[in-house]
Amino acid sequence: MESSLIIELILTAMRMAVILAGPVLLTVLVVGIVIGALQSATQINEPSVVFVPKMLAVMLVLALTGATTLTLGLFVDYVREMITRIPAIAG
Repeated sequence: MESSLIIELILTAMRMAVILAGPVLLTVLVVGIVIGALQSATQINEPSVVFVPKMLAVMLVLALTGATTLTLGLFVDYVREMITRIPAIAG
């Protein structure tokens, strides 16, 4: 197997990971920073204060972008491409 093929497969896998997980991870990051700033300002250090808003934000993001045809279509195309490339990769 050529090194350029390996690099291409890794880059497409990383691109798919960013496309699929990016919105959720960015949401958790922003909500965590905002809640952390509020906690440090009010000096309330309760773990559930961080968990509940993050959970609600993730549920909202997944409801809005989780099953969009763009994301689902990209993932299906990626899986089809990987399945059709199995003979070329193996042999």
